[in-house]
Amino acid sequence: MGVRRSRGRKSTTTPACVIVLLALLPCVVCAQEADTLSASSISALKSLQVIRPAEEIRLENASALPLQATDVIRRFTGVQLKDYGGAGGLKTVNVRSLGSEHVGIFLDGVQVDNAQNMQVDLGRFSIDRIGSVSLYTAQKSRRLQTAKEYAAGVSIHLDSELPVPFGGSSACFRLKGGSFGTVNPSASWDKALGRLVLSTSADFLYSGGRYSFPCFDTTLVRENSDIRALRLEARLLGRLKKGDWRLHLYSYGSERGFPGPVIRRALGFPFSAERQADQDVFLQGAWQEEWTERYSTAVRFKYANNYTHYDTHPERNPMAMPLNVHYRLQSVYLSVAQSLMLTEPWTVDCAADLQYNTLASDAGQFVGPGRFSCSGALATAFVLEQFRAAASLVYLGAWDFFLTPSAGGWSQKDRFRDSWMPSVSIFYAPWKWLELDAYARKSYRLPSFNDLYYTQIGNSSLLPESALQLGGDIRFYAKAGAWSFDGRLSPYYNRVSNKIVAIPTASQFRWTMMNIGVADITGLETKAAAQLSLDEWSAGLVLRYTFQQALDCSTPGSITYGNQIPYIPLHSGGIDLEGSWRSWTLSWNTIITGSRWSSGANTADYYLAPWSVTDVTVSKSFSLASGVRRKEVRLGICCSNVFNSSYQIVQGYPMPGASVMATVAYRW
Repeated sequence: MGVRRSRGRKSTTTPACVIVLLALLPCVVCAQEADTLSASSISALKSLQVIRPAEEIRLENASALPLQATDVIRRFTGVQLKDYGGAGGLKTVNVRSLGSEHVGIFLDGVQVDNAQNMQVDLGRFSIDRIGSVSLYTAQKSRRLQTAKEYAAGVSIHLDSELPVPFGGSSACFRLKGGSFGTVNPSASWDKALGRLVLSTSADFLYSGGRYSFPCFDTTLVRENSDIRALRLEARLLGRLKKGDWRLHLYSYGSERGFPGPVIRRALGFPFSAERQADQDVFLQGAWQEEWTERYSTAVRFKYANNYTHYDTHPERNPMAMPLNVHYRLQSVYLSVAQSLMLTEPWTVDCAADLQYNTLASDAGQFVGPGRFSCSGALATAFVLEQFRAAASLVYLGAWDFFLTPSAGGWSQKDRFRDSWMPSVSIFYAPWKWLELDAYARKSYRLPSFNDLYYTQIGNSSLLPESALQLGGDIRFYAKAGAWSFDGRLSPYYNRVSNKIVAIPTASQFRWTMMNIGVADITGLETKAAAQLSLDEWSAGLVLRYTFQQALDCSTPGSITYGNQIPYIPLHSGGIDLEGSWRSWTLSWNTIITGSRWSSGANTADYYLAPWSVTDVTVSKSFSLASGVRRKEVRLGICCSNVFNSSYQIVQGYPMPGASVMATVAYRW
């Protein structure tokens, strides 16, 4: 599958060095004179993508009510959100059955890394400072991307918007609170300082996490699911003559309980006293310069330091295995990208990424791994109004190192892995009301430190995972008076070799990692939307449906052969209704998920019943005149699970019933 392992010291990366050096060395065209083509025509073509995002939600005028990024992402077609319940429960995303690890989460073009099972907890991100959220199931074709963006099997991009115009300032205070003792105050302040813009924000979340749920023939209350979390962020944006630069400092600290799965035993239901404390800090930056109308460069960097403390507290739960361990993951990342427009419709891009990770722990017999990885991408795109094509070739090479106490220090093991990942995509719009696109690509991911080395989690025998992805889109558009319509039909096929599956055990912290030899995934996504816009009011309807047949095709004759892989529903969908009148907004969101299995053995013991949940939100905004400064107050209330449905997204982790969250926001 394009993977090979080195034996000894012989280098196997000579072809890859060509790509890396092309991106790291300056390009001689920087010294050429500016092209005489008009800047406006070139800029228009630069902004076109070969394949548009599968879904995109712009948040400039969105309600202040969503609490987390997951409240937006859960509305994307074909996305399965794994939620372990409550405000403090782990929240990860799975797209087209590829698994959470194949989904790259990018914040302003830089990938988000996380030390917990390589599962990016989306609950740690607020959308208060985000301008748009977009999902790409094919190759994103923007210029000046990082090599990691080219390599991601599926990607979700959280892109910040300019906080205030240069020369202005603004501030906002929000207070959210509601069921289960949840309190969430936040504040932000933006200030323009000459050619700089400073943006700061603070967000605190507390939730007791106690909610009742039916279980067998009784009603229980979820215990040990509280959370305390503080998030601090600061962004600095600078404008250059033909470019800009950004710095982003992020700090997140939390302390939460792990309630564990609800399992009935002879002596009743087990009690969990497990706790986890996290402290994540990162500093990332980007610099982009357009040297001429045809040639641009971009540099991005990131340093991340993630600390985790896990304690089972056996003094409070005698049945727990005594564990009190600390983990610290550190990461250094650098990316250099260049883009050259050869002619008006034809561009060539080159990018190189370098990353170094280390994981330290005081757990017994911990090997203390480190990993150095390099990625190189060479891409080209041909962009016209009606026809577009793009192709890329990405190389990934990674070396794993281990700290062996018996040897007295670091020693290199036979853990070099590499892969080539080609991609091609085309777009054709025969008429203004119809767009067609198709793509074929290969993606690849290594087992993470968490998969391989975490005590009681790791499986050192795990193989790297590779995926062949094929798919396309048919998009329709129509407009009649005040009405507008659009639709999307997206068939796809994924074939994943050595698929890595994470199965939760008795705790959210301890997982079982395993390879499924081959998984064949065939799916179809459909989306239809209608919008009515009049002078003072508007209304919209969105219908979504996804069919996913994700089969284990590893070993003919085995108990799992031909079965649906864990936690993938065959049918799922959703309904969105939204209406607004003047400053009032009403929205209705229903998510429907079909039956699933929690194991590859699709038997009655592992059957998970279908479920649906409905949320309703009402909001009202007020404008207050005060001198030359405009002030706004926004009030809202969100009723989640209004029909009080009893359901589980992950087996053994019951979700909350009906709940209410109220919001007041004051902006000036």
